[in-house]
Amino acid sequence: MYATNAMQTDFHEHYAATLAISISLEKKIHIETETNSGDYRVALVGPNTFHRTVAPGVEMIALIIDPETYEYGSIADRTKNGFVKEFEISPFVPLKSKLWDLYYGNLSNEQAWELQQELLRSIFPFEVLPKKIDERILRIAHKVRTELPNTIRMKEIGKEFSISDDRLVRLFKESMGIPLRRYLLWVKLLKASYLLKNGISLTEVAHAAGFSDSAHFTRTFKENFGFVPSLFFGHLRSTEVRFCETE
Repeated sequence: MYATNAMQTDFHEHYAATLAISISLEKKIHIETETNSGDYRVALVGPNTFHRTVAPGVEMIALIIDPETYEYGSIADRTKNGFVKEFEISPFVPLKSKLWDLYYGNLSNEQAWELQQELLRSIFPFEVLPKKIDERILRIAHKVRTELPNTIRMKEIGKEFSISDDRLVRLFKESMGIPLRRYLLWVKLLKASYLLKNGISLTEVAHAAGFSDSAHFTRTFKENFGFVPSLFFGHLRSTEVRFCETE
């Protein structure tokens, strides 16, 4: 989730969906696709949509959503790949003060997490994922987060925790709301982002996080966020990065 008042991208396409919200709910965000253009106060850009966003001077929030998550699956029928869907602003009005707090960096980690859930549930009030998680899945998730991602293999995980590959894949998705292979990718991206923020070189970061080289990492980062890493890290950095993690 990121906040800006200087959004201006070239045409691009990435794997994730994007929920774009004008914080004032009055100013409009201009979004163009290959076949259409429009001005929106709240819009959901479907996954794999070739588009650009031009909104200089518009304070806005963009929430990047992995299309393989439980949350996106709950709202997926509200849009389609390749399309931009406009939403009524009324469900988002109660969140306006929290959006401004996010914009100015005044939310705690827990509050930021709760806000992104509230934003998604303003599109459709889906059930929150149950908190009870199989103990083996919790241990597997911990193993992924604490060990180098490139040393972890699906079959090895299954053997270590006495669970078949098929059962592991199904149970992890049911418990965590995201497939294990996507979870592995997000952990690698998060690890790389931490290292970049701490001033480690792009090449060192790529190898430390389990990517084959810096080009592979840069390509993967852009596919998931729509921007190259240098926008957030390094000498070209133009934003402040905060890592909001909850238990």
